[in-house]
Amino acid sequence: MTDEQQQPRSLREYGMPDANGVLSSIVRPNVVATHFKLKPQFIQFISQDSYAGLANENPADHLSRFLEKCDTMKLTNVSSDAIRLRLFPFSLRDDTREWLNDEGANKYTTWDSLAKAFLLKFFSQKKTSKLRNDISTFRQNEDESLHDAWKRFKRLQRQCPHHGLLDWLLIQTFYNGMTQEFRIYVDAASGGSIMAKTPDTATTLLDEMASNDNYPHSDRGSIKKGGKYDIDILTLLASTVQALTHKVDQLGASLSSSAKVASCEKCGVHGTCSKGLSVRHKWDVNRASKCPL
Repeated sequence: MTDEQQQPRSLREYGMPDANGVLSSIVRPNVVATHFKLKPQFIQFISQDSYAGLANENPADHLSRFLEKCDTMKLTNVSSDAIRLRLFPFSLRDDTREWLNDEGANKYTTWDSLAKAFLLKFFSQKKTSKLRNDISTFRQNEDESLHDAWKRFKRLQRQCPHHGLLDWLLIQTFYNGMTQEFRIYVDAASGGSIMAKTPDTATTLLDEMASNDNYPHSDRGSIKKGGKYDIDILTLLASTVQALTHKVDQLGASLSSSAKVASCEKCGVHGTCSKGLSVRHKWDVNRASKCPL
């Protein structure tokens, strides 16, 4: 006979909720460890970073931080689900805690089912659409360094891990969102155009360049023109290189043209003819030979 059959309940007790925790929406897995106990210090550690569902909070970030903390606790014969399901309520407060309590008794038996329900509730389609749009329309600020822009772009992806954008499209979006100055900068570092690189190679390059560009944009050397326009050194350098290239091309064309010298109509020798110059005869300054005729 069970304890309940041995000790019949009174009418008053039938009108009271069960004190064995059946009202919880979480079914806590059994633990076979002989000395398993969640220390108050660890529970406080979880509660310090609680989630309230505010507009400036990100549920995906909350789950990531919660799992990082739970992974610091490893006990023999205690599953990860047993730890996570017991601690997760302590990571919620206010309306989010009420949501969990209202989910119904014994609804969640695994961590995966609980995490999925949490994201479905607090990561709305509206929030997803906004974050995905923030990624797709990314633009680097005029006073933002490459380091800060790349970090902000990656943070947007982390906040919306289900954005669904392919790697090649992410790189292209970031490149198109950079200022003209930094597009020149990145292309020069890639040896021509970063668009010629694979997504993995381009990502590695941007990671390295961003780590070396960890300083405010205002710290860059600049030249003031008329007290109104700021000309960045990189942009000025690119313009100078283009101007020099144009002059070299012009010089090459001029030398090529001067090398085409007509020969003497009488002797066929290039240079100054002792018999006189014809209308089509040109003097090649590099040669001073006389016509033998």
